[in-house]
Amino acid sequence: MSSATGDLLAFKDYDDFADSAQISVNSPKKVPQNESEPSTPKVSMFQIEFYQQFFNIDTAEVVERIVNSMYPKRATASYLKTNLGVNPDLYGPFWIATTLIFTIAISGNLADFLQKDDFKWHYNFHLVSYASTCIILYVCLMPFVIWSVLKYSVDLSDDSNPDLESAPYIPSLLSIVCLYGYSLAVYIPVSVLWTIQISFLQWVLVLGGAFLSGSVLINVLMPSIKLSKYSLFLIIGIASAHFILAAGFMLWLFHVPSSSSHHIDSVVTHEIIISAQNQTG
Repeated sequence: MSSATGDLLAFKDYDDFADSAQISVNSPKKVPQNESEPSTPKVSMFQIEFYQQFFNIDTAEVVERIVNSMYPKRATASYLKTNLGVNPDLYGPFWIATTLIFTIAISGNLADFLQKDDFKWHYNFHLVSYASTCIILYVCLMPFVIWSVLKYSVDLSDDSNPDLESAPYIPSLLSIVCLYGYSLAVYIPVSVLWTIQISFLQWVLVLGGAFLSGSVLINVLMPSIKLSKYSLFLIIGIASAHFILAAGFMLWLFHVPSSSSHHIDSVVTHEIIISAQNQTG
C-alpha cells in the first residue's frame, strides 16, 4: 500500500512535454488572427458601400493632385501608374467639375451683364445646365475614347521587362477619368478672369490654361500613349479637345463683341424700345 502511494506521489519526468507544448502552440488551431480572418465579402454596385472606395482619400492628397494637374513636369512619368492607378478617386473630380459648372454659369452671367448695359438684364439660369452637360460629357467621353484606343492598339502579351515601375501599362478607365477630372481645376480661376472685358487677355487665358493642363495630360499619359500605333493621333486629339473646351466656353459666354457689332445691336435695340413705347403711348 505504501509503495503504491509513493509511486503516486513521486515526480516523474516527461521528456515529450516540451515537444507536445510546442506542437500545440504551433498547431493550425492557434494561428494569428490576421491569417484566420475570412475574406471580405463582395459588395454589389447597388449598395452605397461599393462607392465608398472611390472617395477614400484625404484632403492633403487631393490638394497634391490639384497642384500636379496645373504644373507640367511636376508629376513623374510613372505618376499615373504609381499614384492615380493605385488609388483613383472621384471625390476631387466631382467637386472640381461641380465648382467649375457654377463658376462658369455665374461668371458667364456677369460677363453678359457687363456687355449688355443698354437695356434691362435678366439672369440666364440655363447656363448651369448647358455648362454641366458640356463638362460631364467631356470628362466621361474623352477618357472612354482614350482607354478604348489604348486597349485596342496596345499589346502587352510580349512584355518581358522585369522592372515593374517602367513596364508597359494601360491605365484603367477610372484612373483616366480621375486624371481628366483634376485637369479641369485650372479652368476655375480662368473662368473668373474671363469676366475681364479685354479680348486679348481672354485669349491669353485660354491658351495658358489649355497649355498647362493639357501638357500635364499628355505628359502623364505618354508612357501608355507611346505604346500605341495611334500615338500621334492621340496626342493631337487630347491637346485639341482640351483647347476647344476652353475656347468654346470663352467664345460662347465671355467673348467681348466687336465695337461695330455691339454698337449696331445697341442701336437696333434702342429703336425697338422706342417704337414699342410709341405704340403703347
